[in-house]
Amino acid sequence: MPATTREYCGETMRATIDVVGGKWTMLVLWELLKREHRYADLQRQVAGISQKVLSNELKDLVERGLVDREVEPSVPPQVTYRITDEGRSLEPVFEVLHNWGREHRSQV
Repeated sequence: MPATTREYCGETMRATIDVVGGKWTMLVLWELLKREHRYADLQRQVAGISQKVLSNELKDLVERGLVDREVEPSVPPQVTYRITDEGRSLEPVFEVLHNWGREHRSQV
């Protein structure tokens, strides 16, 4: 593989990891792949995440187009988060990681 191709692949990998490689990002996306969630539901499902971190993760995922945020016109307003088609395209990655974890979890 020519050096320029390797460099390009490395740049692509770095850019991808910048999007999905955060400590909590994959866990939030994993939950949203299963179903849409309200904020409080997500916080319960992603054990150990603080409100501030979850809020920042969701804001970032919405800005990156991986998650949609919908404010329901109720009193008090309810906010629902759901994965977008672009976010859902990560599902095969999650399946591979999940399968790897099941196979090697004694080592994880």
